[in-house]
Amino acid sequence: MQAGKLRYRVSIQRPLRIQNDAGEVIVDQWAEIARVWAAIEAISGREYMASSEFRAGITTRIRIRWRSDVDATARVVAGDGTIYSIDVAMPVKGLTRELHLLCSAGVITEGGQP
Repeated sequence: MQAGKLRYRVSIQRPLRIQNDAGEVIVDQWAEIARVWAAIEAISGREYMASSEFRAGITTRIRIRWRSDVDATARVVAGDGTIYSIDVAMPVKGLTRELHLLCSAGVITEGGQP
């Protein structure tokens, strides 16, 4: 992996949920686990119909150096504030040098299908 292609500084975050004695989630926040350099490439776009309005969905590939603590439960926040939800985290050719994150941005996934 060439360092020159990693030109964006991004934050990798995990959900932090605190439960009360009854087991209810009382705090739902995101905690930063790492700040890394990444390459961000949009690879496709599509339109979703949600609640009688169109919402753009962008599939993005984010390439970072290998990390074992990044999976689909995490998210990526770019320097411009764009939030990417990780759909798939795949090592390149099974090696532990580079990690490709296939992500979605602009898609509302809470509360059912978009």
